Amino acid sequence: MEILEELENFISEFNQNNNVDFAIDSIRVEFSKQYKLEPLKELGTWKKLTKNSNILAKLKRRLTADEITSVFRLEKHNIYYYNKRDERKKYRKAIMVIFGLKQYHKEPPPRTLVSKILSILKDVSNIDLCLDVPYQPNLKKLERNYILEQYTTPKGVKTDTHYINNPRIMGIEKVTIYNKGFKNALNRILWRFEAKILIHNIKALYMPLHEFKELIQHGK
Repeated sequence: MEILEELENFISEFNQNNNVDFAIDSIRVEFSKQYKLEPLKELGTWKKLTKNSNILAKLKRRLTADEITSVFRLEKHNIYYYNKRDERKKYRKAIMVIFGLKQYHKEPPPRTLVSKILSILKDVSNIDLCLDVPYQPNLKKLERNYILEQYTTPKGVKTDTHYINNPRIMGIEKVTIYNKGFKNALNRILWRFEAKILIHNIKALYMPLHEFKELIQHGK
């Protein structure tokens, strides 16, 4: 069974047993360019992003834990890989980022293409798992159990986006809460809870998924 199918099957079974609707929005994979780059290039044209690219700025905000040198995009898809700065390994490592898999305002990256990429890389490092809700979360209730940090733009403008950078849940690195309806101009109330979940063993995902569900319950 391919990696994407195995992940989706596990999440689908969890959803059915726990009355939720979790979905994968982003996938990241760290890989060695020495062995994987050539077959990846056969999938299409990878174009290097310019330094003033809006997408590059967005990726840097999302990937603050890593040193980014250069970023390449696969044609017009939300599929990128960026080179990691690691002097000891002479830039041999890169991270694949596939995002926008759960969208309402535009088409996600083609599933067949995502499957081909994962079949080449043969791994998943972490995912963004999301749940969209038709109400504004109760942030005050969440603050009773978690430390929330509000995102402020470089110009000092406070936004609707909040982070729980240390949710104290094994397997979950960060939780983001934001106004999905406003961000994508959906003309309806829709908020997103999004958890960055580390993938060590797919069968061990039950606990972080269960804890993520409990966290969301605190925000009702």
